[in-house]
Amino acid sequence: MRRRALLGAVGTSVTAGCLGDVLHLSRGESRFSIENDPVPADFPATLSARLLSDETAAHPPRIRIDFEYTGDEPRTVRFNYPGPFADTLAAGPDGSKLVLEYEAETSSRHDGCWWATPSTGRGAAEHRRFSSGDEAHVEWEVLTHEESDTCYPSGRYHFVDRYYVDGGTYEWGFQLRIR
Repeated sequence: MRRRALLGAVGTSVTAGCLGDVLHLSRGESRFSIENDPVPADFPATLSARLLSDETAAHPPRIRIDFEYTGDEPRTVRFNYPGPFADTLAAGPDGSKLVLEYEAETSSRHDGCWWATPSTGRGAAEHRRFSSGDEAHVEWEVLTHEESDTCYPSGRYHFVDRYYVDGGTYEWGFQLRIR
């Protein structure tokens, strides 16, 4: 008897989770959300990522990464190019991938989805001098990698980048969740 009750509770819980996602989507809520990683201790800046817009027929989802220098003394920060965030590929469940691009070509949309082939050749660095309160940002469009089986597969995709200040190396990133 207990086993049936347990199995019924598990089934109800799983069904409720699935229905919860369906209900969120049917109310017009975004399939996309962002969870920021904590900023590393002793890193003299704040970092945050946020969703600017959802996917439409005219453009893919858009995100923005903001950097604000919070140190007391002016310092030079080295970013991977383009700063302040340059990691443009994230793997998700079942080998699916997402790609960040500056601006998608209209030809990137086919079969009802925004598709990308990641470019290579990055690896440049940029050095910027910041005083307290100085800011930088970058905006990206999110596309489905051409090797993915479906358009914007559900799951969590972790993007992470490195920052270099006064001989120290710091990592920060965010998770893009797709329901």
